[in-house]
Amino acid sequence: MDNELKSILQEHGLKVTEVRLQVLKIMMESGAAMSHSDISQKLGDGSIDKVTLYRTLNKFTESGLAHRVATEDRSWLYAIYEKDAHEHHEHEHAHFVCDDCEKIYCFPMESQSIEFKNENNMGFRIRNKEVRLHGTCPVCQ
Repeated sequence: MDNELKSILQEHGLKVTEVRLQVLKIMMESGAAMSHSDISQKLGDGSIDKVTLYRTLNKFTESGLAHRVATEDRSWLYAIYEKDAHEHHEHEHAHFVCDDCEKIYCFPMESQSIEFKNENNMGFRIRNKEVRLHGTCPVCQ
């Protein structure tokens, strides 16, 4: 597993460090978007300070390895891109929000593109597009 994690970091132009390996492993095992505090709790021993963890998460998003998801209360959750999406570096997939446990999952879409009619003619400039789905996840059903 460590060799796979090292390869993923290297594929994204990231230096392999123990902190990055630990954070990547936690995020990949999660299956859902995680907050800074969720990841910090999973790390456990307090050996990684808040700033180092934020820097690590920012490096993951800058490199295209992960992306940030805004929550309803405007905090950030972080999720690793699926393996087949790594090359796209685009955030054009849906997010599924479980109304029971409030976890947010990346949700694959059939189309890789979300198109809007007349966005420019109406005076809007769209920077990014997000589709948010609400319901109950398999764990809570």
